[in-house]
Amino acid sequence: MNRELRRLKRAIEAMPEPEWQVFQRARYRDLDYFEIAAELDTTVAEVERLLGSAMTHLMQFPG
Repeated sequence: MNRELRRLKRAIEAMPEPEWQVFQRARYRDLDYFEIAAELDTTVAEVERLLGSAMTHLMQFPG
């Protein structure tokens, strides 16, 4: 596994739980924001915020 993939794996493992819940539903289960919001009993706006936070976490996680 190359360095970037190892970094990404560590970043995903270190992701805060609320962001992880949204990220895994969006990326691994391919749910849309409305489906995620319904499953997590939250708003679409909160799903958008958490997914944005998850993506920022992945991009800024130290190598």
